[in-house]
Amino acid sequence: MSKSGLNVRSDSDLNSEKIGKFNFAEQVKLLEITDKYFEVKDNGEVIKGQWYKVIGKSVINEIITGYVFSGFLTKPKQKGTFEFILYDDNYDNFYCTAKKENKTYNFITNGEEINLLRGDIIEIEWKEAIITSAGDEDIKELYNQLLSIKKIKNGIVSNFRKNYKKQIKYYYTDNYSQSYLDYIYLNVEYYISNSKKKLIKNLIQEKKQIEYSIGNRSRNGTNYLVIGINHSFEFKTIPLQWLYYNEKNGKLYEYDLPKDELIEYKY
Repeated sequence: MSKSGLNVRSDSDLNSEKIGKFNFAEQVKLLEITDKYFEVKDNGEVIKGQWYKVIGKSVINEIITGYVFSGFLTKPKQKGTFEFILYDDNYDNFYCTAKKENKTYNFITNGEEINLLRGDIIEIEWKEAIITSAGDEDIKELYNQLLSIKKIKNGIVSNFRKNYKKQIKYYYTDNYSQSYLDYIYLNVEYYISNSKKKLIKNLIQEKKQIEYSIGNRSRNGTNYLVIGINHSFEFKTIPLQWLYYNEKNGKLYEYDLPKDELIEYKY
């Protein structure tokens, strides 16, 4: 909270009436998070946030309810159970992405290595922290900072690797970086391990080799990475499923051959 105290307003608007002020480090209770985002300058620094509706004790010891700027609030340590999605170290800050009740959360890490597989059930401890944007010390934003993470249960991919015990083979002709190929592998592996298609499930159960090809294709003016999942035996290749990956929006699509259309795969 701002060391000079935090103004409380009657509504989620900078032009609304000031109804009081909270002391620095005063504990308040969150009642509502609005979707009204804005930024302020504090001692020459730009801080981004949104309006929160809270209740707490004012500087004159009165209980007041009103709206405050979230950029000046901090939360105590929090703990929760999530489904692991991805660890990404390709940016200035390293991120762990996880899911809880169909909502996705990003946690900024300290760069520690995270060896988890998608779908693993994890327990995360975190706190809110204001992070300075790389290359611009005047920009500070509020992030969830990871304090600790541990696996509490194997997810579907961990169980798939344990039972299938084979590496999924892949082949390609274009030039891709190894990190990109690894990223695609994890997505394909997640798709295969979750597949409801009888043929794929039988191949997994019988521990038969599953493969996929990688290529690029344009469809209706949009460029896709096209992934062809198949099974080869006796010099024959049996197509199992075509997938289209849109790099711009990060969405994966199943190709419906009879209807000649792409169906978004929710994963």
